[in-house]
Amino acid sequence: MHEFLRHSRAFLLVWAGQSVSLVGSALTAFALGVWVFQETSSTTQYALVMFCATLPAVLLLPFVGPLLDRFPRKRLLVLCDVAAALGTAATGLLAGSGNLSLWNACAVIFVIASAGAVQWPTYAATVTLLVERAELGRASGMTQLAQAISHVAAPLLAGGLIAAIGLAGITAIDFATFLVSLGTLLAARIPAPPERPKRERDYLGDLALGWRTIFANPGLLSLLLMFALINFFSELATVLFTPFVLSFSTASALGTIVGVGGLGLVAGSLAMTVSGGPRRPAQGAAFFAALGGVAILAAGFTTSIAALAAIAATFFFFLPLTAGSSQVVWQRKVAPEIQGRVFATRSAIAMSIVPLASLAAGPLADAVFEPAMAEGGAWAGTLGVWIGTGPGRGMALILVACGLASVLVACGAVLLRPLRGLDQEAICASASPTPPVPS
Repeated sequence: MHEFLRHSRAFLLVWAGQSVSLVGSALTAFALGVWVFQETSSTTQYALVMFCATLPAVLLLPFVGPLLDRFPRKRLLVLCDVAAALGTAATGLLAGSGNLSLWNACAVIFVIASAGAVQWPTYAATVTLLVERAELGRASGMTQLAQAISHVAAPLLAGGLIAAIGLAGITAIDFATFLVSLGTLLAARIPAPPERPKRERDYLGDLALGWRTIFANPGLLSLLLMFALINFFSELATVLFTPFVLSFSTASALGTIVGVGGLGLVAGSLAMTVSGGPRRPAQGAAFFAALGGVAILAAGFTTSIAALAAIAATFFFFLPLTAGSSQVVWQRKVAPEIQGRVFATRSAIAMSIVPLASLAAGPLADAVFEPAMAEGGAWAGTLGVWIGTGPGRGMALILVACGLASVLVACGAVLLRPLRGLDQEAICASASPTPPVPS
């Protein structure tokens, strides 16, 4: 760990700036969500705002991959920060002048989310240039840790800040964090990826390269499809978890569960950072995903706040281990000069059905599962014996189904020979010599 910190100064500088910016962005997202719900008192309109936050990844990422490999990645990261900062400033100005509405809030969120959608694969591809291959697991763990800190810190800070300075004041803080991130990016020395042959510089041909690279490697394709399906089931469970808890408890209890879950996220990120992840990262990703599925499944069988808090901490503990292990495989397997295109395509595929889960969760619960699990409902005499009947038990059944489906998908993926073969390739790649990285 000491050697990693000593030889990865450029990465640490970029990581520090991005970590500060993530906290600011999470503050604005939390405060804006509270504003929308307070202004509209509508769960449907709140869900519409969340939908606007997930849509850009699906719409943009299939087309921006070639740009990520054509332009200096440092410049792209700076441009993404500038775009997000302008969106944040617009939110603050509209809120401060009393002109913020649901529709211009959706427009601003779409802009900010678009910048984030481009920034993530750019950052992931940049990390490969800043750290040695053998240390990619630790770098991935630190990336997950930055996200975990923002996940925990934002709700704790935002509650008091909303009352003290309002949405406009919070966006001013967020804007300041963007300036910190820009400063660290400008100060860091980020090398360019290997030069590409001129014959590979056709933009239209580049659009298909990410797809061809992934589909030509059955192991990467297996890993990606596993994540796409698990993302769907996890999103379905995540959307319903809040109304599930509120169906039998209070908002205060929900806050306790989320807070304890955030501690699990930090612990999992630290575990990934310190250990560097499993020696067989592809199988490790599937194993951790299966354990996360078990946690989702277990949540449907209890109404104990203490038990649900422990389950949330367990689920979030395995989340960074799952994502971090997968990230190591992709960073080691894909050549640095094409990572922009491949990572953009990878993200588009992995996130492609997440908006569908967000839209389907409400109707599934309200029109199908809740009526069927009500007293005297169609499933009350069968599944109700195991899950219970009454308000919230339909959502509980969806949690059980999502958890079970996640476990089955992860176990099925790890049985596939191409996915297991990625680990041998990754181990060989991690052992290969790496040129010195400027810091």
